Amino acid sequence: MGVMDFFLGKSRDEPQSGMQASAPMATKPVPKPFSISAKFDSLRLRTGRNSKIMMDVGITNISSQKQLVSVDLTLPQRSNVGFDVNCNQNYVEKRVGEIMPGATSTFSVPIFANNLTREGSYTVEINAFSHYLDYRKVLSQMRKKIALRAVSGRP
Repeated sequence: MGVMDFFLGKSRDEPQSGMQASAPMATKPVPKPFSISAKFDSLRLRTGRNSKIMMDVGITNISSQKQLVSVDLTLPQRSNVGFDVNCNQNYVEKRVGEIMPGATSTFSVPIFANNLTREGSYTVEINAFSHYLDYRKVLSQMRKKIALRAVSGRP
């Protein structure tokens, strides 16, 4: 019992609110802990200056335990498609946090094209990781690939 507990009127027998959890945290690997969904806000990426498309990624926890999740997104090397305006960054990591069983967490990532981007199909690789205790220890991994189509931006 601390000094502040004495002033706040807590006794030793009361459980602390920070220690309670509605679902246990995952401690063992699960073969398929997630369902990964991805979609683009428009059908195609236009090649050319200041062209951008938003990619919405959804991670659903289909296991029976709470999962600590991070997601890595990768674009092809030297493709002139990237996660920044200059198309230099082809890798991005998002730390999603804890996802309860049956819950879905979504986030959006911008994908850019520039004047050197060629028409064609580009593969976006999505890797979702389940972690133990912190983001340094990986329990499980799932991978999904999705195709992004780039078309000419000229009328």
